[in-house]
Amino acid sequence: MKVNNRKEIAIAMYGFFLLLILDILFLVFATKFLILDKATLYGIFLIVFMFSIWRITLLKTFSLEVSEHILSVKYRHPLSANHHPVLEVPLQKVMFYKIERGLMNYIMTININTKRGMKSFYYRLGTLPKSEASKFNKMSDLISYVKTETEL
Repeated sequence: MKVNNRKEIAIAMYGFFLLLILDILFLVFATKFLILDKATLYGIFLIVFMFSIWRITLLKTFSLEVSEHILSVKYRHPLSANHHPVLEVPLQKVMFYKIERGLMNYIMTININTKRGMKSFYYRLGTLPKSEASKFNKMSDLISYVKTETEL
């Protein structure tokens, strides 16, 4: 089973690109039609421009795939081509899997059993609609089901 947030990230990315275009259009029209101090106008432009670029660079497409024996987590930027796994671990080593709603976005926690003890991995999923969040939560049931089935 595979779950990802590609659709939500694409919508957010297009929204920030639209904000960049509107910011540039605002700068062009404001210099001609509004009577504002140039420092104020360029300051507003720079703040919105830098905020949009910062948010675009933080966007990550997240993919969680559970096969019969392996849990695979993949992260990538929407504008990059490579899609390398960040975490691949056998299901027998997964001790705990949980999705939490943070202040503004969802955070996924995976605890695995290693030779040195338990190790935790935290992944920021971004903003998700309730249907996608419930899919990520259903993965917890699938992981525990597959894990118990392979132990038998």
